Amino acid sequence: MTQALYRKGGNAGTRSCPARQRAAQRWSADLPAHFSALVVAPVALEVHREYEMQAERVQGRDSANAPCFYEHRYVLTQLRCDDDEVFYEVPVYVETLTSWRLIDERWLVCRTTIDRLGRAGAQTEFTLSARMPR
Repeated sequence: MTQALYRKGGNAGTRSCPARQRAAQRWSADLPAHFSALVVAPVALEVHREYEMQAERVQGRDSANAPCFYEHRYVLTQLRCDDDEVFYEVPVYVETLTSWRLIDERWLVCRTTIDRLGRAGAQTEFTLSARMPR
């Protein structure tokens, strides 16, 4: 008589990774409305998180497995101290780069940087590129 070492439960495998769900919900969040019909929508998203700092990278692929979406975001922090006893990290710089492949094979790139977090120093710019940014 043999006994199974692993048995798939009733709902095993039906739940998706929470990081992938968040990426799927936001892949078009920064996309201007007038470009929504001109981009190639991803059918699969790969989410990579850095464990040593606040950073992540998301890459989307179309039905032909070609890259059609790319995003990276990271937060740089600085160590501060309070009364010479308690040390804590404070974010000092944030960068988000989001890009979408257009149907004409160019890339629409949105770069947002925040370098003065306490003073609302956010700057956003949109550009077109012939290649996917890295």
